[in-house]
Amino acid sequence: MLKTKFTLLIIVVWIIMFCFPNDSEAATEKLSGADRYATSAIIAENGWKQSDYAILAYGKSFPDALIAAPLAKKYNAPILLTESNFVPKDTLNMIQQLKITHIIIIGGTGIISSSVENHLTSLGINTTRLYGQDKYETSIIVANHLDNVNQIAIVTDEDFADALSISPIAAKMNMPIILIPHNVLPDVVRGYVKTHGISKTYIIGVGSSLDKSLVNELPNVEQINGQDKYQRNLAVLDKFKSEMDLDTIYLTSGEYFDDGLSGCALASANCNPLLLVSENSVLQKNYLDEHEITKYNVVVLGGLVKEEATLASSSTTNYKEKTIRDVTNVAPQDITKIVFYDGRGGLNKPLTIEDKQDISKFMDYLDGYVLEKAKNPEPSTGWIHEAAFYMNDKEVMDITFVDPIIINKNYYTILKSTLDNKKIDTFLKSIDPTYVI
Repeated sequence: MLKTKFTLLIIVVWIIMFCFPNDSEAATEKLSGADRYATSAIIAENGWKQSDYAILAYGKSFPDALIAAPLAKKYNAPILLTESNFVPKDTLNMIQQLKITHIIIIGGTGIISSSVENHLTSLGINTTRLYGQDKYETSIIVANHLDNVNQIAIVTDEDFADALSISPIAAKMNMPIILIPHNVLPDVVRGYVKTHGISKTYIIGVGSSLDKSLVNELPNVEQINGQDKYQRNLAVLDKFKSEMDLDTIYLTSGEYFDDGLSGCALASANCNPLLLVSENSVLQKNYLDEHEITKYNVVVLGGLVKEEATLASSSTTNYKEKTIRDVTNVAPQDITKIVFYDGRGGLNKPLTIEDKQDISKFMDYLDGYVLEKAKNPEPSTGWIHEAAFYMNDKEVMDITFVDPIIINKNYYTILKSTLDNKKIDTFLKSIDPTYVI
């Protein structure tokens, strides 16, 4: 009888520990669409309000998109996916929504046809195509478009996992991701290393995905190894965790490459870890716990990551706390003009602010807001202040100051700071004494 009661107690404790959320539970956000192209567009929308550039890669193979992550970082560009012979509707819509004016196509016409390029040109978009005779040369041609390179990452061309794992830190360190066969160093890679005076080489997967003999052919090699793709993924995190922003962790499938293609650009934007998961995330959760990495939010990329692998202890989806700059991906110092509109029946005409000090003062005020995406928001009725924010005459952000606050047509609950229309009125009157409050 005593043994039965003890067993029941153990079961109850296990349920409390593992089946109910606690204060350290990771908040989870999911970026997923109906297919890989819709998911790619949703990922881009989450990371960019506006971008002059985008990288366009073929959606049904992995090499071209993955080697482009450092290039995407250079141009602050999303990676969007396309079919071989036409641009999917979701991709086209995102190109227009982000007001993209220049697209870098990765791969030759055998991968992405000239009809795609012609369609984009007909829309007034400038295109540049980067490609080589094979995927190895293409990775070198992409590498040649990065400036002041002195380090490289070498990965196998036979699987996507190692390239995906290294992509955020490669982007941060301006480090090309170079593809090679598992046991041969192509001449084009040798030539690049020699002409660029490479001083450091990171090789992912020596003894597993890449042959040991390659170590002697490259300069100043540091190996990042593991028995399988998941352990190598964590080995990359372990090596570079001090360089990464651990407040957000991106999860993608380690078995299917689809969603990681665009996700690597989003994770690279702030050098967040990109973890590969399979049926569950026990290995990844244990690593994070052992290294006392506990305060993070989780962004799940696509629909291929199972609920058991999301790192969260509850099936309830929460929403990550964000600042306005997180929501919009707009740096305050880049704003060159703000136009305020008054919603009180024409009481005031639109007021334009272009003075740098005045803009800085208001952006500092906005930085005090901490938000979370509103769950089932009720549309706000009536407003006093609305502001459009510009970078060099291009609108990049729109805010309606109501509660929940509306940012670029999305509703957010204000968690920290208080919506203060009187404060905004006072600020505007300090700019223009004729402003009526």
